[in-house]
Amino acid sequence: MKKTICCIGSTGFIGSNIYEKLSKVDNFEVYRFSSKKSKFLENCKIKNFDYLICSAGYHPESKNDDASVHLINKKIIKNSINLFKNSKKIILISSFKTLINKDEKNISSKNKYNFYRYDTHYGKNKVLMEKLFVKFCKKNKKEYMILCPSHVIGPNDNKPSPNGKFFKNILDKKILIIPKVNISLIDVRNLSEYIRNYIINEKTFMKKIILNDISIELKKYVKQIKKKQKFYFIITLNFTFVRLIYLLFKILKTLKLVKKSPINKNILNYIKLNPLINEKYGELKISFNQTIDDTVNFFNTN
Repeated sequence: MKKTICCIGSTGFIGSNIYEKLSKVDNFEVYRFSSKKSKFLENCKIKNFDYLICSAGYHPESKNDDASVHLINKKIIKNSINLFKNSKKIILISSFKTLINKDEKNISSKNKYNFYRYDTHYGKNKVLMEKLFVKFCKKNKKEYMILCPSHVIGPNDNKPSPNGKFFKNILDKKILIIPKVNISLIDVRNLSEYIRNYIINEKTFMKKIILNDISIELKKYVKQIKKKQKFYFIITLNFTFVRLIYLLFKILKTLKLVKKSPINKNILNYIKLNPLINEKYGELKISFNQTIDDTVNFFNTN
């Protein structure tokens, strides 16, 4: 008997990759639902689904702290609420940001979030959505899973996503000024593969899991992206310099000499904490080197 699956947010970078992966499984009957248009993208007569996968949501860049994320994501859930009610098991794609603890250098699935004071509206909204999601699932006796991927990258990032924009920016620039900080990454194809295997194997739900391929220094990440380029220059700033830049632009904004700062409170405190993710679930189908090569090739040809 086929497993019926509904994907919300399937036109975005993460959601489209999940849909593509699941639709290739013979035993899966997969449909896409547009939370913006509030309708299915295919002709669907199914009213009750075995699985619902929600990856929908507005994701602004960290430097652009957009408060409208709360209203936009609230509308997404409102337009999709009947699907949540009519699905047996629900997988919510959240973010590793909901597991940041300012007193812990390691980000793990067991961490208690306490970064609210320093977080962006996006991060705060993810925390709020998780709480409402768990409350809904418990009230309606739904089996659920919260997946918290690190920075998701990979090819076929057509729009592109904030992580894709950052990747392309590194690829295009000859002079890069970056902070001395770690970055945690996961290939979107490995994320999709994890979800596929989880549904096939019908593993236990009622969990919150962080998914990550690798945690490395940002400088090494940049060098990996630009390994085929001969001429580029990297300037690495330690936390003291980053903090001085933050304070300088804070003064300039107060004097109304600039409108925006390249460093906000969230970025500053994240760099100060400089966290790592050490947890891993399952074997990587796509290696880190392949992720970088495939993503570089994608952006170079698109």
